[in-house]
Amino acid sequence: MNAKFEVKMTQKILYDFWMNHTYRSFSGWFSIIFGVAVIILALVTRDTVQPYMTVIYVVFGLYFLAFQPISLYLRAAKQVKVNPMFKETLTYEVNDKGITTTQKDQKAEITWEQILKVAETGQSYLLYTGKRNSFVLPKESMGDKITVVEGLIKKHMKPEQVKIK
Repeated sequence: MNAKFEVKMTQKILYDFWMNHTYRSFSGWFSIIFGVAVIILALVTRDTVQPYMTVIYVVFGLYFLAFQPISLYLRAAKQVKVNPMFKETLTYEVNDKGITTTQKDQKAEITWEQILKVAETGQSYLLYTGKRNSFVLPKESMGDKITVVEGLIKKHMKPEQVKIK
């Protein structure tokens, strides 16, 4: 089995990756829980504290809920514009040996054993080679080869390493 496809990194793909990466971590969940808790605090205490305190609670709650997604969106837009790697098309070849990436005259190969885990987002498959390093395989770029890629992932990775729907 073999799947070859080209990827042009977009803001949408990068944003999806960063949102998934951020909100699967403790700090991502903490910001959601804290933001909701502060808004609940504002509602519960609105009759017992000064009105300006209620406003401050709501502002802090909204800050924790909205700041991260907005900053990730803006960061994705900036990265796509300024990172020279994202300006060129990247070719992926996925086979029984692993994954080969090619961009211009540069080539990198990674074996299945080097991949620690695979996660699926709405837009992509994320193949992690480290805590913060991953290959982003956008589903829209794979076209009809998506079943081949998914089959290779499931064939070569342990089930506990794969989080695919």
